[in-house]
Amino acid sequence: MVLRLRIRVCCDKKCVEGLGIANSGFAGKEPEIALPQELVRELIGEEPSVILVERVLADGSRALLPRLSNFLNAYLVTEDRVEGPVRSYAYITKGRFILLNDALLSRLRVVIIDPFEGVWCFRDELGKRERRGA
Repeated sequence: MVLRLRIRVCCDKKCVEGLGIANSGFAGKEPEIALPQELVRELIGEEPSVILVERVLADGSRALLPRLSNFLNAYLVTEDRVEGPVRSYAYITKGRFILLNDALLSRLRVVIIDPFEGVWCFRDELGKRERRGA
């Protein structure tokens, strides 16, 4: 099972929401998010400004990925709270889910308690509350 979280991504004053996968093995030194093409089109339009960036994938292979030229703001949305914004680099993928890297999850204050069951909490809730993924 994967931990899915409700994510809002904004560029200027326009925002889109979707499900983000928190435990995908996506690692990096800076907050990064991988967005499905559909969400990018909805947020920015048909021809976003991108650069190609070489990334090392979770399996150790290398790939050139299109990254948006501008930063996006990422938010974690729950029924009782919104955490963010976190300024993030954004990659465009052909998948249908948003992928969240470990640096972004850290800045959103996410603690994964049980990745198989999809149990998590915010850092300030540790030991006080358990949440279920979306």
